Parts: sequence; structure tokens; C-alpha cells
Amino acid sequence: MAEAAAKNTPTVQLSEIRAEVDRVQQEVGFDTQKVQISFERSDFNLRAELPEVTDALLIDAMAIAKRHLENWRLHTFEKSFLSLQALNENLFSSEGLLDKIKIRISGLYGEKTLEITKKGALVPAELSLVASLLKRALGKLRAADALAELAEMGCHIYRPTDAIAGIAIFARLREKLRETLVLPLKNPEVYDRIARETRSEFAVNRPRAVLFTGPPGTGKTTMARHVGKEAGLVVVHVPLENILSAYYGESTKRLGAIFDIAMAYREPLVLFLDEIDALAPSRNEKLFEASRRLLSVLLRKIDGIEAQANIITVGATNRLQDLDSALVSRFDSILEFSEPAAEDIRELLAFYAKHLPIDKSAQLAQEMAGLSVRAIRDVCLKAERQLAREKIDQGTAATTPSAPTAAYYQRTLAEYRMSRAI
Repeated sequence: MAEAAAKNTPTVQLSEIRAEVDRVQQEVGFDTQKVQISFERSDFNLRAELPEVTDALLIDAMAIAKRHLENWRLHTFEKSFLSLQALNENLFSSEGLLDKIKIRISGLYGEKTLEITKKGALVPAELSLVASLLKRALGKLRAADALAELAEMGCHIYRPTDAIAGIAIFARLREKLRETLVLPLKNPEVYDRIARETRSEFAVNRPRAVLFTGPPGTGKTTMARHVGKEAGLVVVHVPLENILSAYYGESTKRLGAIFDIAMAYREPLVLFLDEIDALAPSRNEKLFEASRRLLSVLLRKIDGIEAQANIITVGATNRLQDLDSALVSRFDSILEFSEPAAEDIRELLAFYAKHLPIDKSAQLAQEMAGLSVRAIRDVCLKAERQLAREKIDQGTAATTPSAPTAAYYQRTLAEYRMSRAI
């Protein structure tokens, strides 16, 4: 049945292949003179000159091949060299094996090339594979196209010009973020110059991956956006839990595709992997196997991104203790977002309730001990809404606006604690 289906699969003409290559060239931009396509004795041959052959490209080429055709065998995978060959639909038959499509990427001996060959014409899935490989190896997506694709895949895109509502940063956390992320992102040349002058062999001394850890509501997501705003970079927020649950069965492909697109983006960006504990091991064996596959993809992609000068990965987790040790080891630095201390609460109140007298603010800060950043913000906002409702009901909304008294905050705080006690 599989052989009959294969015979009935339509093939594509050389003119269609050239048209698809031209389309990819217009999309991502590369010199078409560097791509040679031919049919010699009914064999398809494509040869492209590559600007570079990196470990990330080799890893991504395997992932791209897997997304388009299910079964492959790996001939060679080593530094600067990859050789793949598609298998038959029947894995237990070697008949016609050498007729299948083959991929070879080589960066050896000063020659950097991508070669794709097949005995016979291509089918549509193979043409799509060729286009994806050329897109990854030769070009980069235009910024707007890349961001649009990421948004379609469930990511949230935050630009440096986007406002961040209600952000208050503790002094102690602000300095850590500045030293760990903001300064290296804004001044990479300073760090690179120091590394070149101090090391016998140059290596980037800037963090390429940073992990935010702490309880829910402590501001991890907001801080990732703050880093992007301070450094002038786009933040791609990848809510892993939502993406993985929404596309069950396609999770590994979708996760890999998000990284592929991010790496093809023309400008530097922050890739924020939220709820990374969605990949924590499960006691359910089937779920554990799915999680393990996802974790394998994530580890490979983070390794590949480390070679990309334009991307920094920021992960966030509520359960550091549940994360796989191999995943934790991929992060250069870990920043802990703890529940706010007394001085942090005073800073928050200075931000959300600046009008309160010092003594009233200090008393309220004591009463708010044990609350998260999110809870403190919610209590303050509810006090404002209660005052607004009363002014509207009393018909005094048009008069000079007033601010909530300490009693309003204490009342909404009591309501919050009661709602949690029920």
C-alpha cells in the first residue's frame, strides 16, 4: 500500500523548483548565483555555497529534515560535517534505499556547501524540505516576517517601545539585572574586548542563557520585559505550558520551529522561555516520554543558540528543584526572585501608593508582610477602584480626584486575605 501511494504522489518540475528557490530568495535574501540546481540523467542535484557551517546549522538541519520526512538515517555527524539519507516508508526494507533524497552539509577543507541529491524527481514534501534548508542555511527572515510567524505560533512579542504597566523594581534586583543582562546586552564590545585581552583563546564572557527562579507572582515575566526595554531589544515571550498543551502531538516540531525562526531573526532579541517547568518529569510514563523528547529538543536548541551572537535566552520557573539537571546546567546564571522583604514592600508602596504619609506607608508595609509582588499590586489597584466606584455613586466623580486613604488599602488587604483563607 505504501509503495502504491508513493507511486501516485505527484512530482514537481524543475521550473517549480526554481520558482520556489526564487521565492525563498525574495523572503530571506541571498545570492541566487550561489545555488546551482540541475537534473542530470533524471537525478536531482542542488549545491549551495554557504557563508558558514556551525554546529547550530547541523543540528537544525536534522530537525528540519525530521519535520518534513519522518524517517532518516545518519551517516556522519561530526564537527563541520553532516550526512543524512532518507529511508523507505518500510524501515525493514532496503529496496530502493539509495534512490531516496540525501542531505550533506560540509565545512571541511575551506569549502562550505549544502548538497541535496535524489535519484528521480522531487515530491512536494521534499521541495518544502529544500526550501526550509535553504532558508535556514543561506538567509535570515525579515524582522517583521519573523515576528509575525512567532506570534502566529503562540508567542507574545514585546518591543522596546511597548509600555510596561505597573512595573516596580527592587533596588537589589535592579542591580543584579543590570549587571547580569542589561549591561552585557547594551555593551557587548566592552566585554568582548576584555575577553580578548585576558584569554589565550577568545571565548564570549557574556551570559548567553539566564534562569529566573522564584514563586509565582514575584515579577519574573515583567522583569524579562524590563530587560528588553532597557537594552532596546525585542522580547519574544514563549509560554511553554500553553504552547505544549495547545498543540499536543506536534509539540516537539512547534518548539523546534520557534527556535528556528528566532535564530533567523535579523536583529538581537531576548527569547524568554516562560513556565519552563512544563518540561519537568512526570510520574506518568507516557507523559514522561513526551516530556523527555521535548527536553531533548530544548537542550539542543539552547546549545545552538549559544553560537548565535544575536540571541540571549532567559528561562523562568516556579519549581527549580523539579528541572532536569542537564537543563539547569545550560544556564550561565540563575537569578532568584524571592517574596518581597520589608524594604521591597516599602519600595512597592512608594510606587503604587506614593501619596501615603511615611508613617502610614510603613504601617501598611508591615501588614502586607508575606504577600507576593502581584498580590500587593492587586490590593493597591483594588483600593483605587473602590474609591472610583464610591465617587461615581456619590456623584462626585467630576470633582478634583482624591487618592485612597490608608484605610482603603487596609480594607482591600483584609478582603484579599479573607478570600485566600476561604
